[in-house]
Amino acid sequence: MSKQYPILGSPLKVNGVTLKNRMITTSMSPGHGYVDDDNHPTDRLAAYLEERAAGGTAMIIQTICPWERTDIEGLHPLPCCYDESCVPELKKYMVDPVHKHDGLICAQIYYVHDFKPAADAKESPYGPSDIAVIPMMGGFKAMTLEQIEEFKEQYFNAVRVCKEAGFDAVEVMAGVGGILSRFMSQATNNRTDQYGGSLENRARLTLEVIRGVREIVGPDFPIVVRWSPVDFIKTDNGPGLSMEEAKQIAVWMEEAGLDLHDLSVGWHETSVPLTTKGIEDGHWMYIAQEIKTVAKKPVGQGYRNTDPTIMEQNLADGKCDVIAGLRYSIADPALPLKVMEDRTEDMRKCIVCCRCIDDVVSRGLSLIYCGVNPHLGPELDHELYPKADAPKKVMVVGSGPAGINAALTAAQRGHKVDLYEQGPRLGGCVKMSSIFSPYHERYLTYLMNEMKKHPEITVHLNTEVTPALVSSVKPDAAIVAVGGAPIGLDVPGADGKNVITSHDFLEMLNGHKPHGKKGLFNNIMWGGGAFFLKRYYTPSFAREMTGKMTWPISRNIAIIGGGLPGCELGHLCMETGRTTAIIEEKKKIGYDVSPSERFGLTSAFKKAENVELYPLTRVTAIREDGVECIQTDREGNEKTIFVPSKTVAITLGLDPNHTLGEKIKPMVKDVYLVGDCDNPGRIADATKAGYVAACAI
Repeated sequence: MSKQYPILGSPLKVNGVTLKNRMITTSMSPGHGYVDDDNHPTDRLAAYLEERAAGGTAMIIQTICPWERTDIEGLHPLPCCYDESCVPELKKYMVDPVHKHDGLICAQIYYVHDFKPAADAKESPYGPSDIAVIPMMGGFKAMTLEQIEEFKEQYFNAVRVCKEAGFDAVEVMAGVGGILSRFMSQATNNRTDQYGGSLENRARLTLEVIRGVREIVGPDFPIVVRWSPVDFIKTDNGPGLSMEEAKQIAVWMEEAGLDLHDLSVGWHETSVPLTTKGIEDGHWMYIAQEIKTVAKKPVGQGYRNTDPTIMEQNLADGKCDVIAGLRYSIADPALPLKVMEDRTEDMRKCIVCCRCIDDVVSRGLSLIYCGVNPHLGPELDHELYPKADAPKKVMVVGSGPAGINAALTAAQRGHKVDLYEQGPRLGGCVKMSSIFSPYHERYLTYLMNEMKKHPEITVHLNTEVTPALVSSVKPDAAIVAVGGAPIGLDVPGADGKNVITSHDFLEMLNGHKPHGKKGLFNNIMWGGGAFFLKRYYTPSFAREMTGKMTWPISRNIAIIGGGLPGCELGHLCMETGRTTAIIEEKKKIGYDVSPSERFGLTSAFKKAENVELYPLTRVTAIREDGVECIQTDREGNEKTIFVPSKTVAITLGLDPNHTLGEKIKPMVKDVYLVGDCDNPGRIADATKAGYVAACAI
């Protein structure tokens, strides 16, 4: 029994099965590689599922397609359950790997938006009506009564196949804007037959499906229903579900045969941010709490559940009975086991970077990258830390996420590792990004804890690696992870005393006064800051001081560069009450921000009274009182503008930095350049690159 997480780590009976704890995964099919071009599950999917079952996940929910997919060009690949021929592969690659570790696996029958009403038909979006919430997700066809009957029969056939394959439960998808949720919502249902009009009619198809599933699976087999009591949808036809309507539907669902509510929030068309880091952990628990006022069966809540401490508190407060989520499981497949064993310091918590969702859902790619977990995609094809054939002497240069993951991986593979850091503390750029995102501070803390558990890694702080040092150390392999080179701006005034760069801050965090700073006051402050921060620094302390101090960021700032670095700084300045201008040559501010974050972030900028956005704007000069620019309108007309500001921040991102790597290549047999120094990217790219390089040695 867990002492820190007594409810989260405790079992729960759901009809005929018992969850070993209160943590289940929601479904997101991981895509290509996990399923082959013929829609067959692969060894990679088996490894993905087994890793999570071994990690103690109480129930894993995975999507299965109920029809045979003959034309999948442009479609996200899914394993299928259309007839008995699918059973052996479902059992071998999905059921058995989970059962091997006494886990439970639930089949979610895939009916989000698409339906294939006949063998020779093309799968496409269907619903009660042809109403589209937003044009980019249109094309819905209104289902005929005959197609509704075919839909149900197809559903029930898929359930039979999955039960025969050995799945422990079935999930009915009735949320996120899928077919059944569209029937239940007045916003997308304008039918006048028995499936439209009143709430009872709109809920009819969902209840018929649940009753039909119950008839097939019998009384003891669990039926999970994924549904959205709050959809944040409104069309000309009417509003989405009200909470009172959702409560009534919850009662009807239980009467029809539901055993576990798996609550989602919103639809895929919803414009309200749902899963991003701007939404606090546990924010959506009020929805589960409302459903629990009428529910007799357990209620699970998904979205924004990443911290076991908050999960436990929500359970203790009676807001829900089960924590449903996915990203916590992608980040750390063993998180449930660590909960049950009170291994809090070992937890690799999700940093809410949304890379997994953005790649799989928004970009149609496969699940390969996670901000904190490199063991996804092709890396699942071998064990986590494959033992090296022979131990080697490995030099790792740089201690950001690429460098530390490289050092930890190489050490656990059996190599002798020396990690070199030019500054006074480990962490690389994450030391600075943690100021903007407390979630990055989670990762920084995790990496530091991991380093403490591996004293066999020799750490060299305040040490600049030069070719001479490499020559004296004589490593068998070197992994260079020194970060990228900051992109400068070649305009008059770019070296002015009112100009700052992200690299200036990183230098100061590393205990060095940035070079070339003008003005006596500036030099004193940069020098004093470097002296202090060399001895004491935490991201939370820096975050607090940024809100209070007016140096080096004044109360009036112009940020040159509207990509991710500029947007992160802009958000911090907005939140701390600074008058902020963001200037970007491209059409869109936030052009490289993740799709999950971009809309919410730029909307917040547009709504904020203290933020002005200047897209399609080129800086021509920097003055002490602001920035001279040329702005282009949509017709291509140019005009000269002036953006007043006291501080100017240059945040144009990074270029590759191959200098050290190229110098030492003649001296070391195997040299790997990883992270931003090789290919500037995001934290997930660095995490993966460090791991992959260390596995290659």
